[in-house]
Amino acid sequence: MFSLQPWDFVTVADIVERAGMTPAAFYYHFSSREQLLEEIVEGFAEEWVAMIDRLLAAADTPESLWDVPIALLDDVEQHEQAARIFFLSSATAPLLVDRIRRDARNRLIKLATAAIRRLAPDRRAAESHVNGVAMIVVYETAVRARLALDEPYRTLGPRRFRDELWNLSRVSTGFSNG
Repeated sequence: MFSLQPWDFVTVADIVERAGMTPAAFYYHFSSREQLLEEIVEGFAEEWVAMIDRLLAAADTPESLWDVPIALLDDVEQHEQAARIFFLSSATAPLLVDRIRRDARNRLIKLATAAIRRLAPDRRAAESHVNGVAMIVVYETAVRARLALDEPYRTLGPRRFRDELWNLSRVSTGFSNG
């Protein structure tokens, strides 16, 4: 239900009705709908970090690094409901949800920066960090655009969106000159 409408519109009564359970059963497992939301977001945050970690670790050339966001779009489709909640939860979501997202982003920036350093050991640390930040911004923006069917995604269409994403990925890594 959280993936279909803003979290603050979903009540415990809605959740228990949809799940075919009693309010008592819900409260046995969760203290509130906020706790349920936080657990869903935390679970996807771990999946998200693991997806990117796996793809970055496997990237052994700049070209394979450029392919990471394309592979991410495919991976996220397998976790679409949780990804929607993670990326598209409303601004009124509990502060803990923002902290979970921020913590995941910080971990991902470190992983991306390390991937750049591994492939370009002579690159300055600050430049590698900027590339790591840019890569994660590209990944997050692409997934959000795809999940929300934002205007760029709709206008370009899936194939051209992926082509443009690949170009952005190339630039964000700092290896765009080949």
